[in-house]
Amino acid sequence: MLSYIKVIEAKLESQPLLSLSEVKNEVGASVSGFYWIYSNLPMEEFKKAAKPKNPVHVDFMELSEVHAELKHVISPVESNYWCIYNGKGKQLRHRIVAEFTDTKGKTGKLALLRCFKEENFRIKYVVCGDEKNAKGIATQYADLERNLERVWRLQLGWPVLCRA
Repeated sequence: MLSYIKVIEAKLESQPLLSLSEVKNEVGASVSGFYWIYSNLPMEEFKKAAKPKNPVHVDFMELSEVHAELKHVISPVESNYWCIYNGKGKQLRHRIVAEFTDTKGKTGKLALLRCFKEENFRIKYVVCGDEKNAKGIATQYADLERNLERVWRLQLGWPVLCRA
């Protein structure tokens, strides 16, 4: 699994940070893959965030307090974007967009726009099964779905807003 992490990390390092609008235009509706959300907000902003109305959504204040100063949690980078979350999706564009929306559904998500502005976030992603794509890898999503997200976190650090 470490070899996959190295390939994916190289893909991420070569990518520019994208806005949500750019992701909506760039990511195909039916592609599967993994994504990383970055923020330029300081940790204190997450610690002051209101509790979500939908209890399945991520409670920014709780997680930022629980994860504060832990050795393996990714820390903010002064005046730069830092990784606050990573995830996966069979319909990658839909899943990324969902992290920003605040809905009443039963699926938990970040719901970032309930507390923050879109311009405070950027995204990187990797598409599975499409090595011809500059942001793609040859490996199929089904081969990585179960372990990659967790293993990336264990190798490179736990994003502050990830619950499990």
